Amino acid sequence: MPESVSAYTAVRDILREDLDLDTDEVIARARARGASRPDAAFRRIVVNTRSELRLGGKAKKPAKPAPLSAYTLAREALADEPELSTDDLVTRLKARGITKKDPDIREIIRKTRGEIRRKAKKAEGATARPIPVPSAAAVTVPPPAVTPVAPAPAAADPFAGVRLANRTAAACGGIAKAREIAEAIRTVGGIDAFLERLDLVADILGSDTKM
Repeated sequence: MPESVSAYTAVRDILREDLDLDTDEVIARARARGASRPDAAFRRIVVNTRSELRLGGKAKKPAKPAPLSAYTLAREALADEPELSTDDLVTRLKARGITKKDPDIREIIRKTRGEIRRKAKKAEGATARPIPVPSAAAVTVPPPAVTPVAPAPAAADPFAGVRLANRTAAACGGIAKAREIAEAIRTVGGIDAFLERLDLVADILGSDTKM
C-alpha cells in the first residue's frame, strides 16, 4: 500500500522543527504522519535530510571588502591635509592596510601630490582668466537714418505761387471761374477728392475734353 505522505517531506518538516531530534523519534513521528518506509530506508532519509538542512542553515561568510588602493588612500589624505609630509602619509597608509614597500608608497604619494597640485593650478587659472571685451573698433554702429527734406518752393521762388495762380485763372477763363473751381475743390474735400470725381465724370462721359 503506497504511503499517504512522502517520507522525505515528513522527515524534512520534523527536522525543521528540531534538527537535533533523535533518529528513532523522527521515524516514529514520520510514521504517525502517514509515511511508511522500512527502517533502513527511513534512517538513510533522516541522515541525508539532516545533513542537507545543516549545510543549508550555515550562514555564509560575509564577503571581504575590496582593499583600498594606495592611490585612493593617498588622495583622500592629501585632500584633507595638502601639506602632510610624505613620512606621515606613509605611516597612515600602512596603518590602513597598505603592504607595499616604502619606496613604492613614496612614489605613489609623489605622483598623487603632483596630480592634485596640477588640478588646483588649472582651476585657479580658469578662475583668474579675464573675460575678453570687444574693442570699440570691432563694434559696428550703423549711421542714423537721414530723411531728406525737400526745399520749400517759396524759399526757391517767392513769386512762383502768384504766377501759378495767374496761369490757372487764365486757363479757367478768368478770376471768377478760377475762384468757382477752387470753391468746388474745397466743397468736395480737397484736391485728391476733386480729382477722383473728375475721373468718375470722364469715365461716365467717355472723354476728358472740356464741355
